[in-house]
Amino acid sequence: MAVRCRVSIDDARDVDELAFQELPRVGESVSMPVEGSNMDLRVLRVVHMPGSEQGAATKLELTSKIL
Repeated sequence: MAVRCRVSIDDARDVDELAFQELPRVGESVSMPVEGSNMDLRVLRVVHMPGSEQGAATKLELTSKIL
């Protein structure tokens, strides 16, 4: 079962929803399509939003910068 997450990259205001096979942890790398090509990103923060009736209940904050 896939886990749907809201995703923001480098503090951007626009948020996408993506499905992951399992929830990534802080510090892990994830690969996702950005502007037509795959990009490797690092997980900065995982935020659980309890009681979210619409859409994903977890938000991932990702960065393109090396930690």
